[in-house]
Amino acid sequence: MKVLKFAKHLASQVQHTVLYTRSPRWLTSPDYAKQSRAKWHKVYEQMPNERQPVVFYGALTADLQRRLEPEFPESGVLELTNALLYSEAGWVFSEDGYLLPDHSWYGRHVNEMQTVPRVLPSGKPLNGVCLSLASDFAIGSYGHFLLDCLSRLELFKQAGFKLADVDHIFCPKPPSKTAQRLFEQLGIPASKCIWADGNKKGFYTETLLAPTFPGTRRNYPKWLPAFFQRELLPSPPTPSRRLYISRSGCRRNVASEAAITCLLIQYGFEIYDPAQHTNQPYDFAEASIIVGPHGGGLTDLAFCQPGTKVLELIPTDHVYPYYYTLADAAGLEYGCLVCRSTHERSQDAWGPSFADFDVNEDEFARALAQLTDV
Repeated sequence: MKVLKFAKHLASQVQHTVLYTRSPRWLTSPDYAKQSRAKWHKVYEQMPNERQPVVFYGALTADLQRRLEPEFPESGVLELTNALLYSEAGWVFSEDGYLLPDHSWYGRHVNEMQTVPRVLPSGKPLNGVCLSLASDFAIGSYGHFLLDCLSRLELFKQAGFKLADVDHIFCPKPPSKTAQRLFEQLGIPASKCIWADGNKKGFYTETLLAPTFPGTRRNYPKWLPAFFQRELLPSPPTPSRRLYISRSGCRRNVASEAAITCLLIQYGFEIYDPAQHTNQPYDFAEASIIVGPHGGGLTDLAFCQPGTKVLELIPTDHVYPYYYTLADAAGLEYGCLVCRSTHERSQDAWGPSFADFDVNEDEFARALAQLTDV
């Protein structure tokens, strides 16, 4: 009877689909809970976004603060009924048609959400309690999968919930062997998972537990690396290794990598290809110095121990603060060498750059000497 009643309710929802003529109505989760029967489980108060200044190791600089929000919004878990989980990104729409963007990568930048449907789809009914761990860009991306999806478990747990409380978990498939192992270590039962991959329309959930986005886009809070280290590295190793995280075979690579590789070897660095290693988090936890170009290979900075030195090579055509904020949140000693890209887009260009970039060898050598105290 309960299943039949829920299905009839969904049928009535389809007959009253919401049409957006320009932009959707939207509210933050705390505000939506105040005007509806949804329950807001607050975990962290709103707090200022305070970062250590960036250390630059060359003549070029970049404004890594420009793309950061001035504060972290209040975060927690929204519990609501008859909500729509839309698309692979798991965008949350309430039963009365409000978009709740603080569960997405975009946050309050609703105007940048280009694929919001003008008419909400009917979706499939999903009975019981569903936890959503989905997020934008996480399909096939280790960085977004780990940092934007799995970290939501901390908000879920701190709000007082347990995985035993849910019937379904809406989540992207782990995109690599390392991601699969971490997924299993966190105790997520695959038998309960509904994979977000390929979800074109969505699911209408009888009860949805939706943790908010961890921090704000490109901007990670201190609780995030602390959560991963507590859950996945209970006995961290002694840091001693020097790792250069290579992007060999990927776009947006160091054009002169062969030349800087010689320098790295002189300074005692291992040339580390993440795809060739099976326990990247532990390897990063063993490192005393991490050097590498901007890219998903730096995701495991979340597992580095406080005080680890980081040198990120940032191309001028792709200036984003993901790993600056992650390193700062983890208590690492962050610096960067800004490198001239072989092709330059406008400053406000959208999405990733695929242009390679050149590293000034003299500046790089001086940076390595400072990092290694030679």
